[in-house]
Amino acid sequence: MVQIDLPAAFVASMFFLDVGKKIVKREAARAAGKRPAVYYKFLFRSVLYAAAVIAPAGLYLLAGWPGWEQLYWSERVENTTFNWVNALIPAAFVAAIVLAGFLGHILAYRWLTTGKEKLIRPTYIAVLVVVTVSVLLNYPAFLLVGTYQEYHFNRGAMAFVWENPHGFAIGWAIIMSYFVAATLFIFFKIRREAKRVEGA
Repeated sequence: MVQIDLPAAFVASMFFLDVGKKIVKREAARAAGKRPAVYYKFLFRSVLYAAAVIAPAGLYLLAGWPGWEQLYWSERVENTTFNWVNALIPAAFVAAIVLAGFLGHILAYRWLTTGKEKLIRPTYIAVLVVVTVSVLLNYPAFLLVGTYQEYHFNRGAMAFVWENPHGFAIGWAIIMSYFVAATLFIFFKIRREAKRVEGA
């Protein structure tokens, strides 16, 4: 959902640098103040992950179940066709995801290379806690699938997410499988690189 997708890109960028911090610190020290190749390697991963994993997953759910994806905050997302203002929402959503990934990378890299690496993990954990609390405060929005109008004026017409209304459970399972597989692939790739550096 939107409330998770944007922070997820920021958190993922910080997490990737946290996992690969030994590589980054070693290469940054050798670069003597210049940006080493590893900076761009992790930047590429962060932006690619935001653009090719988080954004498509979020857009898929936003297009198919707009009310659920943004927890019934606005009816505009359900009315994007033939409306130039509402049609900007999906584009702005994707741009914000990529920007969040970029900002997470910039901040974590700066902290790693200026002796403030201890701030990285508490920051992304705190963001995850805030996101979790914001979703839970919207209970029962994340358990119901339907339209903005149904959520606010006729909840009896809505179905629970596990009842697979309008194919929601299938779509969500596909998206989450893709998300988890991509995240694990990048995580283990960085771990392998870090172990090679430790063994060198």
